[in-house]
Amino acid sequence: MHQLAEANETSREEQKIKRPKVDLQFLRRLRRILAILFPSWASQTTLMFATLLFVTLLVTEQLVIYQVGVIPSHFYEVLGSKDLNRFKSLTFLAVVFILVNSTLKSFDQYVSSLIYVNWRKNLTEHLHQYYFRGKMYYTLNVLREDIDNPDQRISQDVERFCKQTSSMASKLLISPFTLAYYTYQCFCR
Repeated sequence: MHQLAEANETSREEQKIKRPKVDLQFLRRLRRILAILFPSWASQTTLMFATLLFVTLLVTEQLVIYQVGVIPSHFYEVLGSKDLNRFKSLTFLAVVFILVNSTLKSFDQYVSSLIYVNWRKNLTEHLHQYYFRGKMYYTLNVLREDIDNPDQRISQDVERFCKQTSSMASKLLISPFTLAYYTYQCFCR
């Protein structure tokens, strides 16, 4: 019984140790990865990321989304008054906003996909340089039986990381500004 309690206590300690956390080591690793993903201010990846930032912030995708959301209330007013001319102009305005919104969203997804491909290429090349340096390739393939297909694992892990990060990037960029914009709309109107 005493051995079972010790085993449970040991497994709890191991779980605490393995649990991921945001600490100084995480921030250092993140900084190193970002240095690989964004090698310089003039790099293609940095310019694409700046384009994504420009589209999501300055073109104000959220402004267009807000306007699309407000239009239905205007339709109730126009339909209630049976004003055909205002209905036509409001319908035209709604179609324009919807087209602009879909174009911005498509551009956002396109740039995010380009960023994903570029990040994946840079990170895979960087990690494979380390993998093939010295005796690392031999050590991982021959001496470590617990690691199966390390080069394939590197590629798959990089692919997952870059896909999730690129899809998350635009959402992380736009969220604070969306919150600020809707807060402004709520309290200033």
